[in-house]
Amino acid sequence: MEEILVHKGSSSESAHLLRLANDILNDTTRIIRYLNTHERLTQSFARNSTERLETDEYNSVRNSLIANLEDLKYLIEGPRNAMRTFLRLGNDLAALQVAFEFELFRLIPRDGDMDVAQLALEAGMDEDRACRVLRMLATHRIFIETTPRSFAHTPSSILFHDDEELMCTGQYIMDEFFKAASESASCIRAAPQVSSSVHSPFATRHGVPLFKYYEQHPDRAARFAKAMAGWTKLDRQVDVKGGFPWGNLQGTVLDVGGGSGHVSMALAQEFPQLNFIVQDGSAEMLAEGTMLKKTLPGEVSRRVSFMRHDFFESQTVRNVSAVLVRQVTHNWTGEDVVRILRAIIPTLEGSKRPTPLLINDTVMPEPRELPLHEERVYRNLDMMMFVCLGSKQRTRSEFAALLEKADERFSICNVYTDGNMSMLEIYLQS
Repeated sequence: MEEILVHKGSSSESAHLLRLANDILNDTTRIIRYLNTHERLTQSFARNSTERLETDEYNSVRNSLIANLEDLKYLIEGPRNAMRTFLRLGNDLAALQVAFEFELFRLIPRDGDMDVAQLALEAGMDEDRACRVLRMLATHRIFIETTPRSFAHTPSSILFHDDEELMCTGQYIMDEFFKAASESASCIRAAPQVSSSVHSPFATRHGVPLFKYYEQHPDRAARFAKAMAGWTKLDRQVDVKGGFPWGNLQGTVLDVGGGSGHVSMALAQEFPQLNFIVQDGSAEMLAEGTMLKKTLPGEVSRRVSFMRHDFFESQTVRNVSAVLVRQVTHNWTGEDVVRILRAIIPTLEGSKRPTPLLINDTVMPEPRELPLHEERVYRNLDMMMFVCLGSKQRTRSEFAALLEKADERFSICNVYTDGNMSMLEIYLQS
């Protein structure tokens, strides 16, 4: 082993670096041991590399490893280099935007590679910029240059080639959202004390709030519906099927703001004793759901129905076993969330008690409650809500305050958390 030279006065800093390196080695050893025990190959850069296991044990070690790697990288780089990289991220995203807009993920074949001249011709752009974009993305292991000016897929790029919903997610983020994000400071400058869908970076960039925009652009609305389904595949979210004892219920579940109904359809396949009413205010979302429903077996399809409904209006549905509100509250201001909750009360009162209200959404951690890289995921989601809708993600106490404002009888009984999503189990107390 090489002798490590330590300068005077720097022993504590050197010891810190060595502790981080040792922790990284230990965590890596634990991950390899875990993968071998579960007969999973270690991760590689090959295109057919398998996804990692999503178990509590594996994720605990992985998060420890990532936290230590990030700390070591920052200490080795120093603040100036770290900030230089951060400030240039927009250039990396510019390349990604071009790749989605010109369908480079789709045009490059799943197997084999493609010459950039032919790719540029089919994409409808010049060869020089196509090559530069791909080489930029290749530094992130999105595509790989197999031979000079020929490119193939990697594990990251093949995700978008193989899955239309993930492709729509990438296109939406790099189109409407990326453009809106660039107007964030201008939005706050125009309305320093107000944040809402009208006063949002999205509205500042596109001229109208998000939902109005999709009413005016039905083709984009259809893509948005698929993009939301794609998000569920990219995020490690609470397993809706396992996040609540659905097997204990009998009857009908009302899925408020359920979009295309992909969650209700998944639940219907797992729990044959349940029927589902999927409500949404968007005709495009419901149309997408109707198409998805046709892919289900007849027995499952019969138990899923769709209903157009504005969830700000008082509910007319009665006699349900549960009300599911999934990824809705983060889209709205506090005042709007209170209106949504109050509109649900007639359904809860008109159903056999106790009928749970299930809010499936992100519950924000307190600062430094999690390692920085984990907290960053939550803060990123919170900024997304600000950019798109002028809204926010909320802590448990913020949810409790809104529920109490809507009706003092609301009580949070359980919170199931896994990944960056939670399931709040709420009851209207007698």
